[in-house]
Amino acid sequence: MRSPKTKAEGPQTKSAILRKQMDDLKAELKRVEVEEEASFGRMARRAGLFELNVPEKELREAVAALVESFRAKGLHRDDGAASSPT
Repeated sequence: MRSPKTKAEGPQTKSAILRKQMDDLKAELKRVEVEEEASFGRMARRAGLFELNVPEKELREAVAALVESFRAKGLHRDDGAASSPT
């Protein structure tokens, strides 16, 4: 059996190329976000956070306060790159 014919791949327009790059970047961003969330979850588990019985609202507030304290000390990323946990 013959495979169905596909559209001939000729020169693409600049907008088509940019749309493809945007789609690729969106997929890469999603992959990186999932990876970062998993990394944070592993760190939280090692720190014992999952053993606590804390309402989600209180936990979010505590994490937000922790983030603010680190920012106040100048401990924030300027490059936006994720670092691996040590």
